[in-house]
Amino acid sequence: MVGVTRRNFVFLLPTTLLAACQTGRNPSRSMTDLKDISRIETYLNDNAGIQGNFMQVWPDGKQSTGHLTYLPGQLRLDYDQPSRMVVVAKGKRMVAKDFGNQSVTHIGLARNPLGLMLHRPVLLKEPIIITAIQRNTNSIQISLASADNPSQGLLTLSFYDVQGKLALYELQAVDARNNHSQMHLYDIKPAGVVSENLFTYPDS
Repeated sequence: MVGVTRRNFVFLLPTTLLAACQTGRNPSRSMTDLKDISRIETYLNDNAGIQGNFMQVWPDGKQSTGHLTYLPGQLRLDYDQPSRMVVVAKGKRMVAKDFGNQSVTHIGLARNPLGLMLHRPVLLKEPIIITAIQRNTNSIQISLASADNPSQGLLTLSFYDVQGKLALYELQAVDARNNHSQMHLYDIKPAGVVSENLFTYPDS
């Protein structure tokens, strides 16, 4: 990946367009929706977390690969292709270090779609708007935006749903400029016990 900037680092992230975002609060939900929302919250708050590999497609069509580690409220991405880069996101900011040119980029998460899934605990209610829930055979997809300013970005999470068990397999984001980015996950398994140092910002 060519240098990371605030403009081209749309994290993650068809399928539902920003124009579809509701400007009001979360509407009344069916019992099926409420059950699935609760299951997704439980998955994202599981202390075991997840780890695995990913392939990311950027807004310009370029691709990157690497390894992902997620624990509730914390995310680390280790990019290996086309150049080594480490991204750590937690709290209110994300820090990306490109080891090719030693550049470091700081990005606030308050207006970034990624920030929606890094609350601790993850609760899919205000200040989050659920803009859509879609179900297919053995899968479920949920789209999220910020209730305070839904036009700032949309995050869509896609899960396999087999025999009542969820497994995250794709993330999609659309930013305020309608730039799309997708991350496909594979070889996903529980992260288990990891060193706290893993989530130290790479500029520390």
